[in-house]
Amino acid sequence: PVSASYYTTFLMITLLILFSAIWLGIYMARGITVPIQQLAEGTHRIAEGDLNFRIGVRARDEIGFLVDSFNQMTQELHDSRIKIQSAHKDLQTTNIELERRRQYIETILKNIGAGVISVDKQGRITTFNKAAEDILQVNATEMSGSSYKDALDLSYHKPIRKMIVEMSQQRTERTEKQLDLRIGENTLNLLVSIQVLRDARKKYTGLVIVFEDITQMIKTQKIAAWKEVAQGIAHEIKNPLTPIQLNTQRLRKKYHEDPDEFDKMFEESIDIISQEVEGMKELLNEFVRFSRMPAPDPKPTSLHKIIDDVYMLYSNQDPGIEIKKSYDPNLHLVSIDAEHFRRLFINLFENAIDALNGDLDGERKISVATQLVPTTQKLRIEFSDNGTGILPGDRDKLFRPHFTTKKRGAGLGLAIVNRIVVDHNGTITARENNPRGTVFEIELPYPPASLKPDSFSKTQSPKTSSPS
Repeated sequence: PVSASYYTTFLMITLLILFSAIWLGIYMARGITVPIQQLAEGTHRIAEGDLNFRIGVRARDEIGFLVDSFNQMTQELHDSRIKIQSAHKDLQTTNIELERRRQYIETILKNIGAGVISVDKQGRITTFNKAAEDILQVNATEMSGSSYKDALDLSYHKPIRKMIVEMSQQRTERTEKQLDLRIGENTLNLLVSIQVLRDARKKYTGLVIVFEDITQMIKTQKIAAWKEVAQGIAHEIKNPLTPIQLNTQRLRKKYHEDPDEFDKMFEESIDIISQEVEGMKELLNEFVRFSRMPAPDPKPTSLHKIIDDVYMLYSNQDPGIEIKKSYDPNLHLVSIDAEHFRRLFINLFENAIDALNGDLDGERKISVATQLVPTTQKLRIEFSDNGTGILPGDRDKLFRPHFTTKKRGAGLGLAIVNRIVVDHNGTITARENNPRGTVFEIELPYPPASLKPDSFSKTQSPKTSSPS
């Protein structure tokens, strides 16, 4: 019995140890395999796109750290996917808006009447709209992606290239010029505008060339202008015809009624008729000079010498008129037609003297000033007087042929001035002179090549000569 008791006790202890070992092994195995199984399942779920999966096992050992890291990674992936989806949605919205704008711009470019050509910084054509295709009579498909130098005809390329070179020399980002181009069997008047393209960081990206066919508009304007001139000339010719007719009628009547007084009246009437005929001849001569005005022949010329020569003609004409000259010392030779500008200043002086000969009180002054404008690289000429001035409503009509506010005259003086300025690629405007009179402001291109190196780096006041 004692031996049996020992064996029974030993067997129970052995079974207890064996059971405890098995239970401990199973417990430890479950603590490792279950998290790993859940990690494997989580990996599979995440691979399928379920980023909301989390492992619920809690532990403080390395397995627990691995589970926490896995859950944290899953949360970060979930947050990142939300951000990516939001960014993707915003990008889709932006792309839709960009596409809508692109289509809108393409629709505009396709339907506008002006030709539009855009060129990248390598000189390749990136945009060639339908109007450009029609005006230049080329195929837009063949133009896209090719160099504008090779794609455009030499007759188009040369004037456009010249405009680009002038922009570079004058350091401007926009230029506009009217060009006459021979296209096929027709000559077209095109208003060409070139603009530098820059991105948001002000980096150069290319050029856009816009040209508009103004041939028909110019023809219409010419017809309207000549119609207005013809009406004005007819009116000016009609005015002297009235006294001529009246005096011939008086002569006929006097001849039949009182032959004795006929000789005296004959001399008076002939003088009046001769004066009116001379006036008509001068009117027609001025009109002929305007219509036959030759094309300018620009050469390096001293503008100040031209002003001085014209000034000498008028300095002693009327002692009551004071003439002032103010010259910019940085201004040297200018590429202009000397004879044209001499005529321009004569017309301006004549116009100013007529304005000063009105019923005015106080001093009568004429001022001529020249100035270089560094910001625009232009030459500015200001011609002013303190005469009767011009009504605001008449300023827009001043440079039209045959418009005048005088009792006599053909009204071609300022039209000639305007034509000379335009032929030299300049502009002229009229404004009110404070407190009285008119200022004519002329701006002409002044290339940097003809400037002294320090002419734009120094700020100097114009040198003023003493009044005469």
